[in-house]
Amino acid sequence: METWEYQCRLTPDETLECVRSYTRSKVAELQGGCSFKNECLDLTFNGKKGVSKVRFVKIHDGTKIVVTVADDVRDGTTKLFSGLVKARKIKPFENRHKAELEHKSFKKAVEVLKEYLQKPEFTTCVEVLPAALEHAEECVYEHDGKLAKILDKLPNFVTKRAKAKTKFERLKNLADECSLGSVYRPSISETVILNLSEHYKFEYKGKSQLFAEHLTLGSGYAAECMSIHFIWDNDLSKIVIGYFGKHLPLVRGN
Repeated sequence: METWEYQCRLTPDETLECVRSYTRSKVAELQGGCSFKNECLDLTFNGKKGVSKVRFVKIHDGTKIVVTVADDVRDGTTKLFSGLVKARKIKPFENRHKAELEHKSFKKAVEVLKEYLQKPEFTTCVEVLPAALEHAEECVYEHDGKLAKILDKLPNFVTKRAKAKTKFERLKNLADECSLGSVYRPSISETVILNLSEHYKFEYKGKSQLFAEHLTLGSGYAAECMSIHFIWDNDLSKIVIGYFGKHLPLVRGN
């Protein structure tokens, strides 16, 4: 479960209608719909049990949109709100009070990755392909501590996975045990595999392979969101990172 925040200059009622109308216009594309219940707009998607709940809160310059996203409907919800942002109907929430504080000095994501590649406890469990390093150089994610915390937890995830020979259906539980549950996904959606798999394939051991397992940090713009895609190498008992950079596309044209 994740929580995303956006804002709109319209009133809460007008913002609700804006999001609802946009969702209804995309029913066929999203394979989902919406309904208004208990002051929330519920987003549902065909074949998925989860529900994303959208609340509209009045603020001094419009409306704050709070989206609680269930794990199995993350892709559909991302597609919907990415479309709303691209259409300039809403934008990621800006905490003005926070912005007025002293500007934080962010470390580049690639610098963080390179630091970890100097740590034996990390490289024993994680291999990073040259292509991933190239993508990392272009990553503009503003690391303020979260990325390091995630990378710190990967060796434990790998060690436990190798020892237990964890099966696919248990991976999410293992990620939860290793405090990676909020960012870990064992695969990408079937729709993405069908339409955009070329973006998720990288060369490893002489052949193109789908790097479907991933970690996603943040949401929204590139400075606030990135992904790490990897596969499990049974022979090495370690994960192999093929991509490290801005979030890969979920829809054509991203």
